[in-house]
Amino acid sequence: MTVWEDLLVWLLAAYGCSSLLVELLKRCSLRLEVQGNRRTSTIHYRLLLYNSEHLLEGVVRRLLFSSVVHGKPIRISFVDYGSTDDTRKIAAVWERSDPFLTGGSAAADGEPTVCVDLRTPAQQPAN
Repeated sequence: MTVWEDLLVWLLAAYGCSSLLVELLKRCSLRLEVQGNRRTSTIHYRLLLYNSEHLLEGVVRRLLFSSVVHGKPIRISFVDYGSTDDTRKIAAVWERSDPFLTGGSAAADGEPTVCVDLRTPAQQPAN
């Protein structure tokens, strides 16, 4: 390789790395803005669970992604109706790993609440 080819490769590599860094910083700043922006109306998602281990992670990831993309803060709480599979363990891991997630089911004053029922009709226990 000549000096010019080496220079071109280094320039392209530097450009690619800087583009990646800018994109990561933009996403991190948006996430921090969403976390720090508690004065705006936070949407509270209440997930109703009963043996929902196969659905839980995908739903939580979609809600968090939607929150970051749209720049709207959310709060997610889990309400388990006596699951016999690993639903409780998965919910506990999510609660420890992300500040958006809580175990409680009470909504704050003026906070709109959306109930997401992840139980199938055949699985729903009699209340």
